[in-house]
Amino acid sequence: MVRTIFDDKSADKLKTIPNDNTVSLRICTIAEHLETMLITRLQSGIDFAIQLDESTDIGSCTTLLVYVRYAWQDDFLEDFLCFLNLTSHLSGLDIFTELERRIVGQYKLNWKNCKGITSDGTATMTGKHSRVIKKLLEVTNNGAVWNHCFIHREGLASREIPQNLMEVLKNAVKVVNFIKGSSLNSRLLETFCSEIGTNHTHLLYHTKIRWLSQGKILSRVYELRNEIHFFLIEKKSHLASIFEDDTWVTKLAYLTDIFSILNELSLKLQGKNSDVFQHVERIQGFRKTLLLWQVRLKSNRPSYYMFPRFLQHIEENIINENILKEIKLEILLHLTSLSQTFNHFFPEEKFETLRENSWVKDPFAFRNPESIIELNLVPEEENELLQLSSSYTLKNDYETLSLSAFWMKVKEDFPLLSRKSVLLLLPFTTTSLCELGFSILTQLKTKERNGLNCAAVMRVALSSCVPDWNELMNRQAHPS
Repeated sequence: MVRTIFDDKSADKLKTIPNDNTVSLRICTIAEHLETMLITRLQSGIDFAIQLDESTDIGSCTTLLVYVRYAWQDDFLEDFLCFLNLTSHLSGLDIFTELERRIVGQYKLNWKNCKGITSDGTATMTGKHSRVIKKLLEVTNNGAVWNHCFIHREGLASREIPQNLMEVLKNAVKVVNFIKGSSLNSRLLETFCSEIGTNHTHLLYHTKIRWLSQGKILSRVYELRNEIHFFLIEKKSHLASIFEDDTWVTKLAYLTDIFSILNELSLKLQGKNSDVFQHVERIQGFRKTLLLWQVRLKSNRPSYYMFPRFLQHIEENIINENILKEIKLEILLHLTSLSQTFNHFFPEEKFETLRENSWVKDPFAFRNPESIIELNLVPEEENELLQLSSSYTLKNDYETLSLSAFWMKVKEDFPLLSRKSVLLLLPFTTTSLCELGFSILTQLKTKERNGLNCAAVMRVALSSCVPDWNELMNRQAHPS
């Protein structure tokens, strides 16, 4: 058609535009190249740890994502290992079989080199009828440790809310559903908020499976409480009355604060290249903070400095003293409940190994022989630690490098301590990378592309390996 309408030169130019198959083939070629690079490294016999999680995509297909962390050259590297499509009726044994077929059958990796397995605590992975984790630990000859995702545990601990405060959360959700459930209501509120110049113009849905959901929805409702109240009055909704209740709004201010604080903790537990010591310190610090807040509230002159919105609200509004005392007791009950649930999901005995190996976190804190003897190390390890802690050159390296990079650097001179430290630091503590992968999958696999096979695209999008572009460019672009 171009040749007929224009000329041969224009038609020849059109031929140079890659078609859909060409783009798809190149994506697959890059994905295969990246996969080969990663698997070649893992096949060399190095230690590695995995994190895995499952979810359901827009096409109602169950998918399992697996990430790997491994020691390579001078530090740990984290990378996307594999993407498995699962049928919804698969049992735990079937999931393990699919994983075994990919890891051992296709990749030729040895499970004995796996030193850590991290997942959430759902029945799919750890239930008595599933036991995927149990089978994985068995094939590693119990040489791997299983970590229950710290973020998942923090989310479970945060769900315990006293009944009176739970009613506040439920009513806030009802308000959001009333407005967001109608496209007209949602648009009208957005227009109203835009006209009066608020920082935000729309509400957020509450989703239990989202880590930050409670904090975000409550913050938005509290911030727009006056605008929402006016809007509900205009709509003649009975929900408007809850915003006229000072007690309810005061409790909403507290819930906004406490869940914002929990969100901050959750965000600190996310990210790449974090070690177990950092996460344990943050959890223990938060537990001590909860105890401090309880002491503050139990005093004759309670302090609310830790809850800025709540404090501002009671300072700007006249709150009955008896009502404020009742709210204080509910807050104290909630903080006590949080302390108990955090102690349940993060028991002290689980951190005993870290306390016994505290020298891994800071080897230079043990400079004298007396302190080293108390660590219960074997004589060879004691000698290595004494020599290491006496080196000012290595202390400079310790202060500038990450903890994993430091122990990788000293593996030649201090092999026993380095090996022990690497095995302790290698396992993941969260499944945040899998959650990141599911977010990418949501962007790639839409309603219009719900039949897309995302394996190659996910590899290109998530891989940490740097492709050898010269090699790829020298390959034949179109297979004959």
